[in-house]
Amino acid sequence: MDTSDNSFHSSEAKQGSIVVSSEEMKSKSDDISNAAVTNESFTIFTQELSGFSLIEEQVAFSLEKMEQALRNNQGANLKLFWAIRKHCLPLFHQVENVGKRAEFWRRYIDLTKEGRHIKSLQDEEGTFVVGQIELAISCLEQDVTSFLEGTNPLTVQEEQSVFLETQTLEKRKTFYKDLHASLVWLSSFSARIIDLRKELMNVGMRMRMKSKFFQRLSSLGNQVFPKRKELIEKVSEAFAEDVESFVSKYFSRADKDALKRSVFFLRKEIKNLQQAAKCLAVSSAVFSDTRLKLSKCWDQLKGLEKEIRQEQSRLRVTSAENSKDVRDHLTNIAQVLEEGGDLFKIRKDLDAATKRIRALDLVHDDVVALKAELQALFEKLREKQEAAEQAYQEQLARDRQIRQEAIKELTDKIQLFSEKCISGDIHLQARSEWQELKESLTKAAFLSASERIALDNRLNLTSQHIAAFFEEQLLSSPDSREKLTNMRQVLSQRLERRKELKDKLEQDKKLLGSSGLDFDRAMQYSALVEEDKRALDELDQGILDLKRQIQQLT
Repeated sequence: MDTSDNSFHSSEAKQGSIVVSSEEMKSKSDDISNAAVTNESFTIFTQELSGFSLIEEQVAFSLEKMEQALRNNQGANLKLFWAIRKHCLPLFHQVENVGKRAEFWRRYIDLTKEGRHIKSLQDEEGTFVVGQIELAISCLEQDVTSFLEGTNPLTVQEEQSVFLETQTLEKRKTFYKDLHASLVWLSSFSARIIDLRKELMNVGMRMRMKSKFFQRLSSLGNQVFPKRKELIEKVSEAFAEDVESFVSKYFSRADKDALKRSVFFLRKEIKNLQQAAKCLAVSSAVFSDTRLKLSKCWDQLKGLEKEIRQEQSRLRVTSAENSKDVRDHLTNIAQVLEEGGDLFKIRKDLDAATKRIRALDLVHDDVVALKAELQALFEKLREKQEAAEQAYQEQLARDRQIRQEAIKELTDKIQLFSEKCISGDIHLQARSEWQELKESLTKAAFLSASERIALDNRLNLTSQHIAAFFEEQLLSSPDSREKLTNMRQVLSQRLERRKELKDKLEQDKKLLGSSGLDFDRAMQYSALVEEDKRALDELDQGILDLKRQIQQLT
C-alpha cells in the first residue's frame, strides 16, 4: 500500500508571516552581498590596473573591463561599470598621444552610451515588473478579502470532490465538501503568496518599494495561513474520527466469516478512504495514523479474496447443474404454453420456478440469465392471457347481443299479444297462446329479475282480460236455464282465480318485505302488490255481483 503523505504542508503555513518577513530580510542581505561583490570586483580591478606602467595600457585595460561589465553572461554589472568609468575618466588627461586619446575617447563614449541604454532598459523592465507585481498583489488582496467576507461562492469542480463518494464519509459529506472547497482556495492563495515572494526576491527595485511589497504579502499571510491551519485541524479531526469509526465497526470484533461476506465492499471502502486522505488537506500526523490503521485493516483482508474465489469456483459448478435443471423445467413449461395448456396452472408453475431460483445456489450471471428466460415466459403467458381475455370478452359481447335479441323477441311477442287482448282482439286460441308465452317466460333464463317481473305482470294482466272476455261470452247467453249454468261456471272460475290472485299477493308481499332489495327492485315489488290488491278488489266485487244475479235467477 502507498503510505506517502500527499497533503500540502509547508514551513510557510506553520510560520505564517514570519517567513515573509524573513524573506524580506534575506532580500536586503542579498542586496548588501551584491554590493560587497561589486566592491570586491572593483578592488581587484584597481590592483590589476596598478600593474600597468603606461597610461595608454591603463586606459585600454579600463575600457576592456567596462565592456566586460556590460557584456557579463549573468547580466550587466552597471555598478561596476560606472565605478570603472569614473576611475578611468581622469586618465584621459594624462594620455599624450593625441591619436590614441581620440580613439580611446570614442570607445569610452560608445561604452557610456551603451551603459546608459542598458540602464534605461533595466529601468523600463523594472517599472513593468513592479506594475505587474502591484497588480498581482492587489488582485490577491481582493480575492482573499472576498473569501474571508464570504461574498464569493466557494465552488470547486465536481470531479475534485468525487473522492467523497464513500459510505464512511457520507454522514459528513457536506462538511467535508465545504471545508475542501475552502482549503482549495486557501491553498491557492498560499501558493500565490509564495510565488509572488520568490519573484519579488529576484526583481531589482528600490529597497523601500520592495519592503512595502513584502509587508503587504506579510499581511496576506497573516490572514491566509492561520485560517488554513484552523481548517486543516478541523478536517483532520473529523477524518480521524470517521476512519476510527470505520475500523471499529468492521474490524475490531469481526470474525473471518463476517469479513468474507463483505470483503469486496471493505476493499473498495479502504481504497476510497486512502484516496480521500490524499485529497483532503489533513495534517501529516493524521494522514500517517489513518494510513497505518487502514493498512492493518487491509492486511486482515489478505487471503480472503483467494478463498472467496475458490468458493465461487465451486459455486459455479453447482450453479451450472442447478441452472440446467431450471432450464429444463422452463423448457417444459414453454412447451405446455405453446400447446395451449391451462394458463392458470402455467402461472403457478412459473411462480414456483421463480421461488426455486431464489432458493438454489446460483452465481450472479446464471441468475440474470434464468430471470431473463423466466421473464420471456411471463411475457408469452401475458400475451396468451390477453388473447384469451380478448376472446372471452368477444364471446361475452356475442352472448350479450344474442341475449338482447332474445329479450327483444320475447318482449315484442308478449307486448303484441297483450295489446291485442286488451284491445279486445281475442280468439279461441288466446288461452293456449297465453300458456305458450307463459312457458317461454318461465324458461327464459337470460332474463334479469326485473325484466322477468315486468313481463310476468304484463301476462297476468292480459290473462285477466282473456278471462273477462270468455266470461262475458258465457254470461251473454239468451236462454235463462243455460245462463244460470254459465253464471255458476263463471262464479267457480272467479273463485279459483281469486284463490290464485290471493296466493300471488301473499308471495309479492313476502318479496317486498325481504331484505337486501335495492331501491328500483323495492319500487317494482311495491307496484306489483298495489296492482294485485286492485285486481283482487275488482274480482271480489265481480264475484259479489255475480252471486246476487244468481240469487235473483233462483
